[in-house]
Amino acid sequence: MTPREALEIARKVGEFVRKGVSGMVGTADANEVVGIGSDGTPTKKIDLIAERIALDILKEYDVKVITEESGVVGEGETVVSLDPIDGTFNAVNSIPIYSISLCFSRSLRFGDTFLGYVMNLATCDVYYSLNGKSYKNDSRIRVSNRKSLKDSNVLFYYPKKSYPFKRIRILGCASLEICYVAEGVFDGFVDVRDGGYLRPFDVCASLFICKNAGAKISDHRGRSLEEKMLTMDERFTLVVSNPYIHDDILSVIS
Repeated sequence: MTPREALEIARKVGEFVRKGVSGMVGTADANEVVGIGSDGTPTKKIDLIAERIALDILKEYDVKVITEESGVVGEGETVVSLDPIDGTFNAVNSIPIYSISLCFSRSLRFGDTFLGYVMNLATCDVYYSLNGKSYKNDSRIRVSNRKSLKDSNVLFYYPKKSYPFKRIRILGCASLEICYVAEGVFDGFVDVRDGGYLRPFDVCASLFICKNAGAKISDHRGRSLEEKMLTMDERFTLVVSNPYIHDDILSVIS
């Protein structure tokens, strides 16, 4: 599968999921708990419907899908890490920051990723990366060039003390938050929750997008993410930022 072929599949999945859940957003029906996902967290009805729509399309291709609710589906050589709805709380409360995220890789290793795709299901903004470049709505994007922490705007889960940033925000949708770093709206994204909280399907697509937009990405100790695995039991801590402030962020959170 080529990166372009993967992009067309991702576009199809994103558009079908967007249409399929648009009528549920902001309703009590969307918030109904219908089971427990493979990751051990409650599955809301909107999550389940989005995943079913996505899997119905992905099953047409030679892929192995690793997804939040159903776990591993299929036996293909290309691995697809899928989060059908990232930001479920936002979706069920009509907060327009929720997305679908697909990461295509040659193997279970994050370093073998060849396409990242994230779509804001509320606004239809699409972020993707292939062939070493990243885009928003087909226009090239790059990270910011701010060089001082005191001028930087950072997304942070969760600050336990005062940090020397201009402002700190939490938006409740990691995939889109990392894409906001990729396009230079925010300067950094930090998640240092104990032992690692984020799963591959939460962040791998957006990490690939951000890296190819010029970001420096690492765990909370500055270690590379290339050997991280797209498996159900993998967890991430993250420091993602433009290259000028990355080391400074690591220093102040250590």
